[in-house]
Amino acid sequence: MSRKSLGLIMLSGTGLLIAAMYHGNPTTTSAPPLMLISSAQAADGPAVAKPLVALPPAAPGTPATATPLVSPLPAAMSGPGPADLQKKPSDSSYQADANGGKARGVVRAVNEATLSSSMVAQITQMNFSEGTAFKKGDLLVAFNCDRAQADLRAAQAGLQVEQKTVETNEELEHFNSVGKFDVLISQSKRNKAKAEVEALQAQLKECKVYAPFDGRVIERMKHVHESVAVSEAMLKIVDTSKLELDLIVPSKWLQWLKPGSPFSFAVDETGKSSDAVVDRLSPEVDPVSKTLKIIGRFNSSNNGQTIPGMSGTATFKAGG
Repeated sequence: MSRKSLGLIMLSGTGLLIAAMYHGNPTTTSAPPLMLISSAQAADGPAVAKPLVALPPAAPGTPATATPLVSPLPAAMSGPGPADLQKKPSDSSYQADANGGKARGVVRAVNEATLSSSMVAQITQMNFSEGTAFKKGDLLVAFNCDRAQADLRAAQAGLQVEQKTVETNEELEHFNSVGKFDVLISQSKRNKAKAEVEALQAQLKECKVYAPFDGRVIERMKHVHESVAVSEAMLKIVDTSKLELDLIVPSKWLQWLKPGSPFSFAVDETGKSSDAVVDRLSPEVDPVSKTLKIIGRFNSSNNGQTIPGMSGTATFKAGG
């Protein structure tokens, strides 16, 4: 007597019902193919079944078995489970961090500035070209300030007039020949004229731009005889004698890394290595990359041909 078995599997993504039907008969030599019917057909009634997968014929005397439609996922496709996420890194990785390590870094200047104009004027002097060195206090840029100087002289003359008016009114006040209000008005006008003189004097100080530190010119954006507007860049300068190191290290290094920790820095461009120390640590860890920015400084101010922008590798030793 034959045996019938029906297995229904619902596929949530496609909404199909797969009907797996097979007959097991020890005396038969073949099995019917696997059939596929849609969910709509199954609801409406009998439907024409279409073969999906042909099952191999069963051997005589052997019960028919159903072949699974879905095979197990390959090992490469299986992702980490909750148990894997809770696992600690291997002891070897902890040991490597505990003993120090290497990190990439970039040389950066402590003093660097882009000088811009604070007035509308024409450039009359620009004494240093790109790459040339200068000392602190050297004249870098000078403007044509003839108009400002004339305005200052006019303001100073007006101040003298207002000062004489105040003195006269104060003297007449003793004889009750002028009212108190007139004296206050003259004093206010004098103070206003004095403020105008001070403003023009401050403007004249900006007619010459002096070097704020020892350094070299990186780039000239303007030239002599050109006019500049307010806040327009003219020179970019840098101090190559005071350098810092920007490095990105793993946040796990905070277990032993602190300000004052020594390390050596090998510059790629020069091939030379110099001793340095950690000067300060960034107050924030990047939560995505689990890294931390640190700033280091060289032990010696004489670092040969090292200049800002060079990169290299820092080597740390834990507890060194």
